Amino acid sequence: MAAKLSAEPQTLRSVCNVFAYLTSDNARKSFDKPAPCDPASYYLSEGAYHSARAILLQMECIILRTLSFDVKIVTPHHLAMTYLQTLGVFQSEPSSKSRAVAARTLAHLNLALFSPQLLYVNNQPIALAVAAIYLASREVGVKLPGNEWWEVFDVEREDLGFLVVAMTSCEAWIRAEKEKWLDRPCPLDIGELEVELKRRGEDSDA
Repeated sequence: MAAKLSAEPQTLRSVCNVFAYLTSDNARKSFDKPAPCDPASYYLSEGAYHSARAILLQMECIILRTLSFDVKIVTPHHLAMTYLQTLGVFQSEPSSKSRAVAARTLAHLNLALFSPQLLYVNNQPIALAVAAIYLASREVGVKLPGNEWWEVFDVEREDLGFLVVAMTSCEAWIRAEKEKWLDRPCPLDIGELEVELKRRGEDSDA
């Protein structure tokens, strides 16, 4: 479903091919320990593809019914670009700094998707967009108009401060998670997920 709504929609075959690779031994080996690639381990035959395609479509139907076919969402990404234009960051001829601010803004928004604090669930898209712009402008060194410009977009200082701290802590958390998963594969099916949840429960009880 996400592939269909993306800027570059992907085919069902592409999605199945990627999943076949992710569940192969090649993908399970650490990126820090390169090993010879064996294409045969993730080759998807025609029969296997049609089987995976049927399962994928069935799961899509279940998700759509659960959501009552309401898939309209507002993401902070396009809001952020609109706000940057409103704040005068984009001139008639975009400069290297304005491009850098836009790129860093989108980078912060994408990174926030991995936040363990579920920033996209617990905060409004407007606040996420403003926080990303705030961080990006400080990193690139672009001065925005007004001392408290975020109030124009109905974002409180306290909310902005929380999101800025949360976004800046994402990178360290992701780095720690990467180290944690170096020596074991990421669970990709129900059986592996149940094993991982059981292991975490035992660790918390210890």
